[in-house]
Amino acid sequence: MQRLALFDLDNTLVDRSEAFRRWAVEFCADHGLPDDALAWLIATDQDGSVPRDWFFGEVTGRFGLASADTTWRQYRRRMPELVSCPEEVRASLTLLRDDGWTVAIVTNGQADNQLGKIRRTGLDRCVDAWAVSGELGIRKPAREIFEAAARGCGLDLLGGGWAIGDSPVLDVEGGRAAGLATLWVSRGKDWPAELTPPDHTVTDVLAAVQVLRDEDAGR
Repeated sequence: MQRLALFDLDNTLVDRSEAFRRWAVEFCADHGLPDDALAWLIATDQDGSVPRDWFFGEVTGRFGLASADTTWRQYRRRMPELVSCPEEVRASLTLLRDDGWTVAIVTNGQADNQLGKIRRTGLDRCVDAWAVSGELGIRKPAREIFEAAARGCGLDLLGGGWAIGDSPVLDVEGGRAAGLATLWVSRGKDWPAELTPPDHTVTDVLAAVQVLRDEDAGR
């Protein structure tokens, strides 16, 4: 198997949940929303799993705002400023590449938002390529977006590799269907009983990198 690692972005490499909470706190303060608004925003967001156009339609409808498109655009401008990637995560990716691995990011989302996160966190300097659904018009779990990421690295999926992420469906099932070994970043959650388990389960991305290095050492 070739040393190819395709990482998810949100809640794998970066803390999207905390960034969203911070955005929601600011949003409530800016619009003078009632006390229960923050909990509603976090619950309705469903950890980023619902379509953004639907989410902002619900937000503007509930709080009587004029334009879902404007609110969504402001959100995409602000989120890259709020998201964080720990230095140890960037260092672990650099170490992986120093070991001879090729590393890419595969993420769903609007291009301005996702590319903003990649660049503002410095992840653009820690990976070889990225594939963003908003740029390509292809979304995980489609095989084609994993293929695009590999192609951006000068590779293809015929040599295998790994898909690493927090979504059982988008990252694990999508990666498996693309012919990749799979590493689930559980974030302390339980694996859905109805789905085929991943090849490995870890709690965070640092542990995922260690699995890859251990697998490499065992060859």
